[in-house]
Amino acid sequence: MTHDEVVQLLPIYALGALDEDVAAVEAHLRECTRCAKLLAAYRETTATLGEAVEPALTPPELRAAILAMVPKRSTRRWLGFPLPALRLPPRASFAAISALLIVALGFGAGYVVQRQDLLATRSELNLDQQGLVLLTSTETTVERLAPAASLGTGTNIHGHWYHQPGIKTQVLVVEFMPALPARERYYGWLQSKDGSWQLVGAFSLDSKGYGRLILLGTDGSQVRRVVVTRQTQVTAMPQGEFVLSWP
Repeated sequence: MTHDEVVQLLPIYALGALDEDVAAVEAHLRECTRCAKLLAAYRETTATLGEAVEPALTPPELRAAILAMVPKRSTRRWLGFPLPALRLPPRASFAAISALLIVALGFGAGYVVQRQDLLATRSELNLDQQGLVLLTSTETTVERLAPAASLGTGTNIHGHWYHQPGIKTQVLVVEFMPALPARERYYGWLQSKDGSWQLVGAFSLDSKGYGRLILLGTDGSQVRRVVVTRQTQVTAMPQGEFVLSWP
């Protein structure tokens, strides 16, 4: 079990409510002074909460309602992700029960957010990897996106469209794009030979005006035109000023 996994389980372990991985957590605690100190802090907090009110027999209806919030192991999932097991003693203070719920639900919410962040990061890395394969291939066709005539001569802004027959990945890159007002963004578009338009997306620019969009699913063989516009909102077809275009 990793250090981060143990840190996530420590609040539940401190409350004595961890049914699984107890041995792994305790083994880690014997070797990790940081986690041992964190556990001591959790136990101090839960002890204080537990002593905040006089112990009382948990009303059966409250106990039943709490247990109903946490299904059995076979179906114990929240938003598609597993939650830690909870074990409620028959006699417990209301403060201790509240602490248990706060910690457990907080753990569940944090776990969901972390899983969502992890999945998003993996998806982004996978997308970047496919784009990188196209960008580094010697068989890739590169078309230059030139600035619109209305921008005049001498401007450094430009872009490129990367595609390769049989490779269902396309990449749009823009460079040296000037910053826009808060409500405006640069959008990449592809026009097919039948005249229809496809929105690739909105560019996120770095401090030097560089941005990249990666489109999966088609190899660009049906594309006859590529443009970059500046718009205030998403539309079905290009609107606003045409900034870059090919051919």
